[in-house]
Amino acid sequence: MKKFLMLLAVSSMSLGAMAQTETEAADKVQYDEYAVVTNGFWDNWFISGGIGASVLMGDYDKNASFGKRISPTINIALGKWFTPGLGLRLQYSGLQAKGALPGDNGMNYADGMGDGYYKQKYNYMNLHADAMFNLMALIGGYNPDRVYELIPYAGFGLTHSYTTPHRQSLSVNGGLINKFRLSDAWDFNVELSIAGFEDKFDAGLGGKGYDGVVSATVGVTYRFAKRGFDKPKPQLISESELAVMRDKISDMAAENKRLARELQDCKMAEPKVREVEVDRPDVTPRTVFFTIESAKVSKREAMNLSYLAETMKKYPDTKYVVNGYADSATGTAEYNQKLAQKRAEAVIKVLVEKYGIESDRLSVGKTEGVDTFGEPILNRVVLVEAQ
Repeated sequence: MKKFLMLLAVSSMSLGAMAQTETEAADKVQYDEYAVVTNGFWDNWFISGGIGASVLMGDYDKNASFGKRISPTINIALGKWFTPGLGLRLQYSGLQAKGALPGDNGMNYADGMGDGYYKQKYNYMNLHADAMFNLMALIGGYNPDRVYELIPYAGFGLTHSYTTPHRQSLSVNGGLINKFRLSDAWDFNVELSIAGFEDKFDAGLGGKGYDGVVSATVGVTYRFAKRGFDKPKPQLISESELAVMRDKISDMAAENKRLARELQDCKMAEPKVREVEVDRPDVTPRTVFFTIESAKVSKREAMNLSYLAETMKKYPDTKYVVNGYADSATGTAEYNQKLAQKRAEAVIKVLVEKYGIESDRLSVGKTEGVDTFGEPILNRVVLVEAQ
């Protein structure tokens, strides 16, 4: 009890300074426009669909006019944004392709075109997985209200012809999505795409070695809830919380003085004994405070640990136990135990890697969520004690 009271008294100045600085800066906080909270697996999923036109660019298609090669096309996609700038999707695209061939290769033909060429028409699909890159978010930062976003993508897939002789071929896909925000849930899209296929795609073998389809579609995207990304929020101490903390520290300081007087009276009443010098530090447990839901040691707290590291180096045979705590008012017991464990391990890492303390002198002790220390901010702490 006495050690804990002394601990809080020693920590009062650093806590007061930190709280005052953060409170005064509350109106001046600037968020990192690129920083977001990592989303859950079921967040930011979407489904999209579009219709438009495509043009087949095969080995012999130049023998048919451009207008006669224009075909209807559709696309349907399901995907997820993992960050504001990076997403993945699986898209089904295609419908019909029109072109020209120099002979009857078993595909679907209309009348001959002259010069030994025949009209070609067949139905197909292209199933491909794409990586999407939101350039506006990558360059300008995350903005959920941005009206226009440019999204290039690239991916690989497999095609299948529904028309005899039912050929399959690999595909390489790329394009640009022009996204226009309509509401929190809906977007309007203009997508320009190009797909490259193996030479057997249009049955026109023996040409330049590959075929292609250029497409343009318009459509919509629906975003499932939960939508968007959350910005990280700094932990600030209000003036009322600061006043409560100061009152508690004042009460604890008074109690500590009373206990010190009682201890002195006890020493005077005891018989004198021979004092034995022990090579062991007599130090108050060191505290390291954390922000809510964080296990990262701040620069301020890392600097405070330097004083503890100096004492550790003076007493190289002393070992220490590192107890981690989390605020039990936030999160489940299992979550708080893991968070407290991470906080204790983070403090050990700073002492070992930054200040050169031997790792075998440090061990993790208690790790739990508590409300023992009063205000929630006082429970987000790690205590380092000599064994």
